[in-house]
Amino acid sequence: MFVDLHIHTIATPHHSFWEPEALARAAVERGLAVIAVTDHNTTAQVRAVQEAGARYDLRVISGVELDTAYNGKLWHTHLYGVDPDHPEVLGLCAAVVERNAADAQAMATAARERGWRLRWFATIEDRRPTVADFGHSLVKDGYVQPEPGVEDEAAGMAWVLRNMGELYHPVTVAEAAEVAHRAGGLAVLAHPGRSKSIYAIPATEEDIAALVAVGLDGLEALYTTHTPEQRAFYRQLAERYGLLISAGSDSHGPGDGLGAFPLSDCAAFLEALSVRC
Repeated sequence: MFVDLHIHTIATPHHSFWEPEALARAAVERGLAVIAVTDHNTTAQVRAVQEAGARYDLRVISGVELDTAYNGKLWHTHLYGVDPDHPEVLGLCAAVVERNAADAQAMATAARERGWRLRWFATIEDRRPTVADFGHSLVKDGYVQPEPGVEDEAAGMAWVLRNMGELYHPVTVAEAAEVAHRAGGLAVLAHPGRSKSIYAIPATEEDIAALVAVGLDGLEALYTTHTPEQRAFYRQLAERYGLLISAGSDSHGPGDGLGAFPLSDCAAFLEALSVRC
C-alpha cells in the first residue's frame, strides 16, 4: 500500500487545483491508501476531501502547511492530525496571514521614510500585500539588485531578512508545535532538503537539532525532489533524534500527479496518528 502526505487543494489560492472529488478518485487510481491535505495556512478543504475520501474507502489525514520561521530561517511546518476546526489551529492560520500583512505595511512605511517610492507595492496595496510582495517590490522598483537565477521575490526577501528582520514577526516553528500538540497532532518539517533560494534552504543537522528542541515531531524525509543522498541523510537524522518520517509529493493539481510512497516507510508516523489501514 502507498501514501502521499503532502497535497494541496483549491483552498491554497491561485496555484493549486485539486478539487476534493477529483483528488479522492485520483488517489485511489494511483493505488494510495492514505493521503493528507496540507494547504498553505488554511484547513478550509479538509472536511470536503475527507467526505470524498469516505466514498472511495480512502483515509484522509487532516493537515495544514504553515509558513513559519526559526533562528532567522524560513521553514514550512506541517500540522497533522489536528481537528481542522480547532480554534487554536484556526487562530494560528489567521496569525500567519495577519502578521504577514501587518509586517509588510510596517516595512513599506519604513522604506517610504527612507524616501523610497514603492510603485509596484502601491498597485496591490488594496489586496493586503505580504512581506514577500514587499520584497518583490524592492527589486522591481530598483532598490535591491536582482540575483542571477533567483526569482525577484526571493532576492527581495533575502534582503528583507538581512536588513529589516526586526520588523518581521512570522509564526515560529515553536508556536506551531505547541498548537499541534495541544490540538492532539504532530508538527513535521516539510521538504527539509528542498532548495528554493531563501524560501527553502536545506536543513542541516544543527537546524534539525534546534527544531527538535522546540517540539518538532517529524521530518518529511521522503519528498519528491529529494535526492537519494538527501533521503538517506534525513532518515539518519530522524533515527538519531527520534523523529517520525513522513512522505509527500507536494502536488498542487492534476498536472503534477500524486506520489506513491510505501506505507511501510511511514508506519510509525501513521501509528502515532492512530491511522490503521
